[in-house]
Amino acid sequence: MFDVSNVTVRYHVMDIIPVAVIGAIGGVLGSLYNHLLHKVLRLYNLINQKGRIHKLLLSLAVSLFTSVCLYGLPFLAKCTRCDSSLPESVCPTKGRSGNFKQFNCPKGYYNDLATLLLTTNDDAVRNIFSTNTAEEYHPFSLLIFFAVYCILGLITFGIAVPSGLFLPIILMGSAYGRFLGIVMGSYTNIDQGLFSVLGAASLMAGSMRMTVSLCVIFLELTNNLLLLPITMIVLLVSKTVGDSFNPSIYEIILHLKGLPFLDANPEPWMRNLTVGELVDVKPAVVTLHGVEKVSRIVDVLKNTTHNGFPVKDDGVELPARMATGATELHGLILRAHLIQVLKKKWFLREKRRTEEWEVREKFTWVDLAEREGNIEEVAVTSQEMEMYVDLHPLTNTTPFTVLESISVAKAMVLFRQVGLRHLLIVPKYQAAGVSPVIGILTRQDLMAYNILTAFPHLQRSKGREKRS
Repeated sequence: MFDVSNVTVRYHVMDIIPVAVIGAIGGVLGSLYNHLLHKVLRLYNLINQKGRIHKLLLSLAVSLFTSVCLYGLPFLAKCTRCDSSLPESVCPTKGRSGNFKQFNCPKGYYNDLATLLLTTNDDAVRNIFSTNTAEEYHPFSLLIFFAVYCILGLITFGIAVPSGLFLPIILMGSAYGRFLGIVMGSYTNIDQGLFSVLGAASLMAGSMRMTVSLCVIFLELTNNLLLLPITMIVLLVSKTVGDSFNPSIYEIILHLKGLPFLDANPEPWMRNLTVGELVDVKPAVVTLHGVEKVSRIVDVLKNTTHNGFPVKDDGVELPARMATGATELHGLILRAHLIQVLKKKWFLREKRRTEEWEVREKFTWVDLAEREGNIEEVAVTSQEMEMYVDLHPLTNTTPFTVLESISVAKAMVLFRQVGLRHLLIVPKYQAAGVSPVIGILTRQDLMAYNILTAFPHLQRSKGREKRS
């Protein structure tokens, strides 16, 4: 995409020092960018919750500010005389493309900041990645370009318009990389254009915390294998520095959106905690009977946000020579299926079990596959509240269950490997009067952040494990 393979790459052992400096600065700036973006996204969440008008006004305000910055800031840059070796058709240019924008400059001069701002993102990257152009950009213009793209990247991501993080971070990193190339030009043999590439790599690793994928991306971007060693050094240093401050930008976004993304491997301290201890700090599990009253179902759906409910039967007859009156864990029923039952008015006047043909007549596979629905949209009369619903045919009778003594680490591995949404916790000891299920875990419950919030002492053990 931005081929610099025709450049003669020259670096020595001592050049590792400025390369490591770029990586360290990229890690600090990347973690700072993540911190600021986290604050901005939290503010945007509050604004977006107020409705579409607020979303529209926010987008219009950001668009207006962006237009003012892109047009007004080039007036702060000084005009630079065009190289006498360049033809007049190349320097200066007045169109959208080109490396030397005339903007407000007289004939024979160009505005370097306008060259970077008043162009497409692709051309801006090509311009700032250009090699053998030591005098093309002023340090002041590069600082302004870095600052404006940092601000615009922070306030644009999260509004109601298509936007991303990739190109803004590349442009920010390439600007500060070229600036460092100007500052350290007398101490290294690396070209300023290559400093821009390394700066972009360091800032992306400091913010996104990717290494192998970024290494491949920049290898394809530069099409030069000789840049691979120093690119790897920059990525490793930047990621290491960034990890010491905060998580990656994608982890922050997942946390803000409430998406329960589990790590590939459980934390070591999760082995010291059982699922029984974890469900003890949660609200009591809400269970339903196999044949339940409509009023009870409506009350549960209105007063909870749970997506699944254990179903149990009391007074079950067991085989001979065993205790009678036991409680059976029949399975798990989803919230969406309960709403479908209320919508379809599948009610019984007496408390009884239904036959399979009765269920087939009332529900289709399309109805049971539907996952959208709100209890507030369902109207139930006072007479219907006194009726019953047989939940047995709609219950998943083979949910995954584990003993309360199993560790959280094992439960997390089970969630990851099987792709579970719910995990029922059963008691270690069965006795009369003991509920067959003591809790239910979801992915949210197994998030490390949520566990440490409920068990702060594990944070201290986590720190001791890191030091050891």
